[in-house]
Amino acid sequence: MSNTQASIQRVSVILNGPNDWSEWIEIVKTKAKASEIWELVDPSIAKTALPAFQEPILPRPANVNPAKTTISSLDTDEKEELQVLRQDYKRKSRRYDQQRAALGNLRIYIQETISRPTFPIHSIAKHLMTCLLP
Repeated sequence: MSNTQASIQRVSVILNGPNDWSEWIEIVKTKAKASEIWELVDPSIAKTALPAFQEPILPRPANVNPAKTTISSLDTDEKEELQVLRQDYKRKSRRYDQQRAALGNLRIYIQETISRPTFPIHSIAKHLMTCLLP
C-alpha cells in the first residue's frame, strides 16, 4: 500500500470586476470573521454606522473615585475596583492589538487580490479599504 498525500492547492480569487464580487467578498468575509473584525469592515454598512475602532484607555484612580488622583489615596475597596478595571483593560488591549494586526493583514490581502484597473473604480472595495485605514 502506498502512502499518498492529497495536495492542497490554494487558489486566490482576484476581483477583476462585478462578476467576481460574490466569491471574492465571501473570502474577505471569512478571513475577517475568523479574526473577529467583520463588524468593523462590513461593506453593507455605511462607514459612519460601523463601530468605532479605538484603543482602550488605561483606567485611572479617578475612574473609581473622581475625587482621588493617586492609587495610594484609594481605599481598599476602590483599589480592588481599579484592579478589576485594569484587568478588563488588559483583556481589551490584547483584543485591540489582535484586531489591529488582523485589519493590517486584511488590508494587505485586499490590495493583493484586487486587479489594478478595478481598484480605483470599485466603490465597495474602496469602502473596505477606507475602513482598514488607521
